[in-house]
Amino acid sequence: MSALPPDMDPTKQPLRVFKAQLLVSIIIGTTTFLTFCLLRYRWPHIYAVRTLRKTDLRRLPNTFFGWCATLYNITDEEVLEHAGLDAFVFLGFFKMAMKFFATCGAISLCFIGPIRYYYTGFFDSDGIAWDDSLTWHVLKGGDKEPEPSDQYRTAWMYTLFAYVFTWLCFYFLWRQTETVVSVRQKYLGQQNSITDRTILLEGLPEEFNPRDYTNNSSTDSLTVLPEGTSTHTPTKFDEDRLKRYIEELGIGKVSDIYIASDWKELRSLFKERQQVLRNLEVAYSRYMPLNVEVYTSGNLEPSVTPSTQRNNRSEDAPLLGGKKRPTTKLGFLGLFGEEVDSIDHYSDQLVQIDHKIRKARAENNFKPARAAFVTMDSVASAQMAAQTVLDPHVYRLIARLAPAPHDVRWENLYLSRRNKFLRANIISIIIGFSTVGLIFPVIYLSTFINLKTIQKFWPALGDIIAKSDTLTLLIGLIPPYLYTLLNVSVPYFYQFLSTLQGYISHGQVELSSLSKNFFYLFFNLFLIFTLAGTATNVWALFSDTTKVAYELANSLKTLSLFYVDLILLQGLGMFPFRLLQVGDVLLEIFQRFFYCRTARDFRKLYYVPPIFDFSLILPQHILIMIITMSYSIMSTKIVTAGLVYFVMGYYTYKYQLLYSMVHPQHSTGQSWPMIFRRVCLGLVIFQLTMAGTLALERAYVMAGLILPLLLSTCIVVYTFEKDYLPLSFFIALKAIKKPHDESHQHAISSGSANLSTGKSAQALKKRRSTIDEDREEHKTYTCPYLTDPLEGPLIGFDGDYVEQIQYDPTSLQERIVRRYNICSEWE
Repeated sequence: MSALPPDMDPTKQPLRVFKAQLLVSIIIGTTTFLTFCLLRYRWPHIYAVRTLRKTDLRRLPNTFFGWCATLYNITDEEVLEHAGLDAFVFLGFFKMAMKFFATCGAISLCFIGPIRYYYTGFFDSDGIAWDDSLTWHVLKGGDKEPEPSDQYRTAWMYTLFAYVFTWLCFYFLWRQTETVVSVRQKYLGQQNSITDRTILLEGLPEEFNPRDYTNNSSTDSLTVLPEGTSTHTPTKFDEDRLKRYIEELGIGKVSDIYIASDWKELRSLFKERQQVLRNLEVAYSRYMPLNVEVYTSGNLEPSVTPSTQRNNRSEDAPLLGGKKRPTTKLGFLGLFGEEVDSIDHYSDQLVQIDHKIRKARAENNFKPARAAFVTMDSVASAQMAAQTVLDPHVYRLIARLAPAPHDVRWENLYLSRRNKFLRANIISIIIGFSTVGLIFPVIYLSTFINLKTIQKFWPALGDIIAKSDTLTLLIGLIPPYLYTLLNVSVPYFYQFLSTLQGYISHGQVELSSLSKNFFYLFFNLFLIFTLAGTATNVWALFSDTTKVAYELANSLKTLSLFYVDLILLQGLGMFPFRLLQVGDVLLEIFQRFFYCRTARDFRKLYYVPPIFDFSLILPQHILIMIITMSYSIMSTKIVTAGLVYFVMGYYTYKYQLLYSMVHPQHSTGQSWPMIFRRVCLGLVIFQLTMAGTLALERAYVMAGLILPLLLSTCIVVYTFEKDYLPLSFFIALKAIKKPHDESHQHAISSGSANLSTGKSAQALKKRRSTIDEDREEHKTYTCPYLTDPLEGPLIGFDGDYVEQIQYDPTSLQERIVRRYNICSEWE
């Protein structure tokens, strides 16, 4: 392998790559941000879709930059009111990171940098100098390298500020934990929705099965049905027995019970009905073409709602007459076979399926599951029941807080414990194999980080790159983009796996997916990627874990340019790109021209906000915090880039959570424990990096002094798990506000105000409902397959009002029905 020309060694050109990446990120970010400012008020159905239904949201001015000041002034209370507790916790993580890195950056700029410069002549030890003549890298081959004695003199600084930064992280972490716990208790304690008063009981014993016992509610004895007796008995008996059982435990009164069943038959009928309904709506759209009005010309107010009009049809025109009706062929793929009237054919199918659904509902002959939703008379009773062991036998009557009715995955309620166990283990095996399999592309990607690694694996390519300034520059620019692509694509696969695991709520799927995605990012895209950048044999490295600290410190110094480029790209370039929602815009264009054909399609496209999925978004930001934390002492530039990253992220997501996206799950703030643990994991990485850095400089005493920090981090995690974790999952009984307490407190405050103003007392006002109470106001724990109205095809809409076709089952007579749609904003 030929030697590299001195001026082509990439370790001597970090400034050039850094400037190029900074320029590219600024160009991408500025262009997309200005585009967003232009399109924001022109396309409110994308960038302010929530204002179409939430009229109490603070309005943003329709000026180019004026909205920035309004967004900045939106308070945490408004975030809680309009986006929920989960959004508050998510944005609180960004605010904590901003404060931490702002403090670290100031300390690094005022103390660490000058001290390092005094001893070594270098402001940072990341190999990215502001003057190429001063560039030095940990890898040998640079033209200037500090004397060993100079490096050793700064060892005390690494140890001292490792303690300072660790305790600063503890301070901000505990401060944010106290805020989250306090707000969580206050926020959830004031709620009184059906979700807050309901528990889910799993593992119902057989004696509560109405198919095996007679309806004898006067006694607790159980009588077996004689052979030949009808197996269908009223479910009220079963509910009464379970209700008495729970109330006799002394944890409160039961107001309602709903026992789950196996609704596979109904579920399959509804799936079939959904397809027939779409075919029918497509037929009507061909018969009565739609004119979709998103926003009228010159009217840029977000309050103007999307609507549709039916062309060439009057309200009084008969639906079954007039212009030629669409037809369809009954053969393969609609290409062959008998040709029939599409509307008649599909409407007849819809009526027949509706008849089957009504018959199945009336018979109610579904196999009961071993799960039930029990709604208590108070929030306090539900909290006590969820924290109590109800039955002395294992796997029986296991109580937990229930998910919101709209969040329940009803098809998983009747899965057996064995089925869930098999699903969990099979998916764990799949994740294990996929994690190992993804190591190889990550290792190959890491070979493109520096030219020496390329020359080692592919000498000819390395020589070609070394002779070209352009290719040398691209070696520094391309890897962050490939890394970002790998970062974005794989989490969707883990999210899909989580949906197959048998969880009974979408919220559980989200938390499980969040955990899986972070594991992938941390293990594959950080640990393996970082160590593979310099380690000769990754597998040998993990077989001797004593070398991990050394290699981690050495690799992080080597990859400092890559990580600063990555953070700059993500912060300055990708956050404005995310704010522009390019993916949603492209999807809208694709759907508008290739998919949307019915009024329902257009209503979903222009009137329903996209889902904000924390499991796909949060893990990456936790990883960026860990990376930035690991470099906090070595590089002022990376700390500054990390600060910019979290500032940009905070305002990007603040805008999206309030105006353009929605998180439909019942907000409980349960992502904070996961954030807390993973930030502490980042502290361990930071401490190992500092210890390994000092060990590389043979400052073994100073490296040993960092080890107590590992113990302190373990103590902090233990304290959180022991003292704070219960408050992150349950509501303290002291925090629960009863209605008369709230009225009394309001009367006291009103009385004080009246005394000070001299005005007479006025009528008490009810407190404002939370976003979750508003969403769940009309909800019940009843399977939607049993209660959903069997509505006809949707043929038009105007905001919250929809027009549908209703059929007379006996004569198939059609009529248009206009009604107010009371679905939630995410429908």
